[in-house]
Amino acid sequence: EVKFVGRIALRASSMSEEAPTTTEAPAATSPTPTSDFGSDKPPVFAFPTTGSTPAILTATNTDDGDDNVNPEEECKAEFKPIVQLEEQESKTGEEDEEVFFEVKAKIFRFEGEWKERGVGMAKLLKHKESGKIRLLMRRDKTLKICANFVVAPGTELQEHPQSEKAWVFGTYDFAEETMQHETFCIRFGSPENANKFKEHFEKACEINAEAPSQPEAEEEEAPKTEAEKAADDLAKDVEEKAKVEEAT
Repeated sequence: EVKFVGRIALRASSMSEEAPTTTEAPAATSPTPTSDFGSDKPPVFAFPTTGSTPAILTATNTDDGDDNVNPEEECKAEFKPIVQLEEQESKTGEEDEEVFFEVKAKIFRFEGEWKERGVGMAKLLKHKESGKIRLLMRRDKTLKICANFVVAPGTELQEHPQSEKAWVFGTYDFAEETMQHETFCIRFGSPENANKFKEHFEKACEINAEAPSQPEAEEEEAPKTEAEKAADDLAKDVEEKAKVEEAT
């Protein structure tokens, strides 16, 4: 038994000596890029070296051409429109008038209750030929007319009971292209502007009262009919015959 066990031990030791030894393979290395941050040098990639001479690969330009083309350069191509639009002069209807007074205001119209009609410049415009003054007010931005009337002599501005910056008055307005009587309340940014408006408004009433009325157009005579022409000719013949008989 002792000899058998010893043989097994010797057999195991001999097998361990004959078994080949294994070593771990070296880990693969990947190229590490090295570059100088902030410099104009191209990046350099270093690979593992063999022998005494290192293998170095530098980045090169692989474009086929167009090295001088700037991609951010502005395109200067011109495209002509298919339809040519001509500039047209727009008229406001104020070309024959001059500003007598203007101030920014907000105007309300009474329709059972006060309703805002617009905010803009309230202009007193004086016509260059007739001398009459009208009030024209357009809304800011849209320029839609919210008040347009001739300052009628005798129009009275009444102070609003709850504000010293507003006036209440009635007049015939033409803002909606139809003449209709309206009750307005016009409010200003300060009592000073309200008083200035009243002063110029009352002057406009006086100027319009003294301005000459426009002459009525002369009625053109309607052309005569053939019957009327024949009657006139017959009357002339009768008169001439009567004159001849008196002479004889």
